[in-house]
Amino acid sequence: MALRPYEDIIGPLVIPVRGKEYTLPTVSLQDGLRMHAAARGGEDLSLEDLTVIILGDTRQQMLDDGVPVAVIDRALWTGIADFQQGREHAEQVWERGVPKAVLEEMVKVLAQAQTTPADAESTTPPPASGTTTKTPKAPASRGRKSSPTGS
Repeated sequence: MALRPYEDIIGPLVIPVRGKEYTLPTVSLQDGLRMHAAARGGEDLSLEDLTVIILGDTRQQMLDDGVPVAVIDRALWTGIADFQQGREHAEQVWERGVPKAVLEEMVKVLAQAQTTPADAESTTPPPASGTTTKTPKAPASRGRKSSPTGS
């Protein structure tokens, strides 16, 4: 028995809206690895990055055709489900929407991507110049409180 082409088995994900079909791009290996790393907390992936990976140029086509943003959002979640769990699950998301638990988890992951631990640890701005000279520390207040009026 000869193997059938992959596209014949899986095929692209096609989103039907108002009598028109929108074909989502295939997720590249590099982008797939980025998505897996982000799901494990190992890489930052913004919602915009995820939208570009899953919808690609299809998003703009949908916007140009006047497809409601809520439908584009559902197409995004359907594409994510297709990538993560397969076509059968993607069809369920398209028909029923994103399960609340999945949505809450994804919002947490995306929120963590917006605030990285490195950002949280360092509140000191980088030096203005590219030199390696350290900025001297300000003297300690030695228990005195400062006030905006100077008293």
